[in-house]
Amino acid sequence: MKASSKVFARMLDTALLAGLVLGNADVRVFAFWMVSIMVVLMFMGLLVVTPELAEKIQGRSIIKKAFGVLVHALYVVALIYAGFPILAALYATAASVIRISAEAKLAPQVKP
Repeated sequence: MKASSKVFARMLDTALLAGLVLGNADVRVFAFWMVSIMVVLMFMGLLVVTPELAEKIQGRSIIKKAFGVLVHALYVVALIYAGFPILAALYATAASVIRISAEAKLAPQVKP
């Protein structure tokens, strides 16, 4: 991913998180629907995880992994704060399952 794409993605994350925490009811509902779409896409993404994609997910530095986990945690906290605990649980589940799936794709295959 290019640096400009990463900056744009982080700006969108910041806008959604701010909308969930600081926004009025309409902004929170909009952020709810945007995160809902993200969760659906995350679950659909599980169907297309390849070893190459798993390497991209898992093959980052420890600082980038920690930042990714922090962003996921911020989404969960913001969703709970905004009054959407079920969506927070779905988001946390999707993020965790993606990481677990990537690890499983990279694990050495034992042949019987």
